[in-house]
Amino acid sequence: MRFEVVERDGLARTGLLEIDGSEFETPIVAFLDTEKYRAPSKSLRVRSFDRASKGDLKIHSSLFTGEPPARTADGQIKIGHRGSPYAGDSVPSDFAFPEASSELMLDSGKFVDYVASVKGGPDLLRPVYCTTMGLPHRLAFLVYSGFDVFDSIPLIMASENDSYLMTSGRLVYDKVKELPCSCPACTSGRRGRPELLEHNYTMAQNELKLVKHAISEGKLRELVESRIRADPWLVQNLRLLDFRHYPLQEMHAPVRGAPFHAGSKESLQRPDVVRWRKRLEERYVRPAGASVLLLIPCSAKKPYSTSQSHKRFRDALLSSGRADMVHEVIVTSPLGLVPRELELLYPAQDYDIPVTGHWDRDEKNMAEEMVSWLVSSQKYDFVISHLGDERDPVNSILKDFVDTSKGNPGSRESLRNLEDTLREHIPDRVVAGRDIGDMSSICRFQFGEAGEDLCMRSQVLGRWPNLRIVDGKTQLGMQTGNRGMISLTLEGAEVLAKRIAYCVEIDDFKPKGNLFAVGIERASPEIRVGDDVVIACKGDVRAVGVARMCAAEMNLAERGEAVHIRHVR
Repeated sequence: MRFEVVERDGLARTGLLEIDGSEFETPIVAFLDTEKYRAPSKSLRVRSFDRASKGDLKIHSSLFTGEPPARTADGQIKIGHRGSPYAGDSVPSDFAFPEASSELMLDSGKFVDYVASVKGGPDLLRPVYCTTMGLPHRLAFLVYSGFDVFDSIPLIMASENDSYLMTSGRLVYDKVKELPCSCPACTSGRRGRPELLEHNYTMAQNELKLVKHAISEGKLRELVESRIRADPWLVQNLRLLDFRHYPLQEMHAPVRGAPFHAGSKESLQRPDVVRWRKRLEERYVRPAGASVLLLIPCSAKKPYSTSQSHKRFRDALLSSGRADMVHEVIVTSPLGLVPRELELLYPAQDYDIPVTGHWDRDEKNMAEEMVSWLVSSQKYDFVISHLGDERDPVNSILKDFVDTSKGNPGSRESLRNLEDTLREHIPDRVVAGRDIGDMSSICRFQFGEAGEDLCMRSQVLGRWPNLRIVDGKTQLGMQTGNRGMISLTLEGAEVLAKRIAYCVEIDDFKPKGNLFAVGIERASPEIRVGDDVVIACKGDVRAVGVARMCAAEMNLAERGEAVHIRHVR
């Protein structure tokens, strides 16, 4: 059996599963095929070893029957995948699966710890088989957790128990007067166990089609956050996965993703959102010369600088004559803080939130902690609060500051007050090198300390949002409005290579086309999907490109595209 990952979205993935020369796209339902329960035509079937055909998943007989499971075949499932005491331990399996899955259904802690064990170790690249858990409303979360193949046992059990399955949960079949589905079984005019089973099969298959689409768009987390409302088990599992195993999720979360709606409590703990807050605390240094902190509210339009409210803030700064000394930092949920120079980076220009004027306790605590960290770590000479709805929780933790908005930051009076405050309290002086200071802040946020080296002797050319980092006549990198991140040139890659940062070490060859995993010796642990990376052999830079795998997968994989190459030497 062969399994190859095609697309990734965090721990979730789509892939190709090849059994006896037959190919199937995952995630997929593997339908139990017996005399009583027939699998749909052209589906992936699960059959006992003695009835299996080519392309089937094969289950050996239990030792309870007295038949020793000595034979092996392509696509076989170890009989002990549900913890059977009659399993033959000598029988290998082509899949990774949880032992005693019924226990995982009853213990969310064990469930998320299993996910961490299988996705954080040597089984990372193996297809993961899920039994008894795969009801339609759970499939999005289970795929998000890294499962690839789901058997039809829960669908059959639901049908036998008169459960009409929907993506919003279960309904009692006999009590539904008008069936809310237009599948062939529901529109046939007949009602019975065969029609109920066919409907349940269809719901699961259709949900996986939607899940695959969400993965391809990088929006599976959004789908999961909407689906979990149907089942407390899903809510507690997602929350525990976020709280206990953030490092695992962050390792697989792309650094450049699709726009998303942050519409639930769980959105505060999205791994890409938490990464933003942690990277600020671990990597961020304010631009040199920007000694005055100005806290301002976010805007519905992204990037913030294109919004009318932020244009008015900028006009007030320019009118004061102190703009180069002011460091604008946006206070927002769910990100906490967005320094102005980082506003093009993901997810700062890619999130949307419902605006009610009310911040709940978790959002207030987050804003208070982030602002407290910013003020204490960055050592500003002067602090101005020019906030709206978030004004009270933020002002409560500030000490020496001036409030210029009085809760209405967009009013003419507040803007005039901001301008007058800057003139009165900030001496008029020339601040040199603000452009390169802002760029250095961006490079450090993206590449860590090594990123600062890109700006050591450089200048910034161009017009925002398209800016170039140039050392003499040599371009080291460029930021564009669409991507937000710094895109490296070969010369910029050499700067990072000296620090062995964001490096993919390869065998002694010159890449032609994209770089595949088979040629990789090792990858720097900080690499995430979407990062600009250096491809080098013993310090000799051979190419630069964008990572298609995280470092952990690059170090394990033997097939698949690892880096999409942009420039080759």
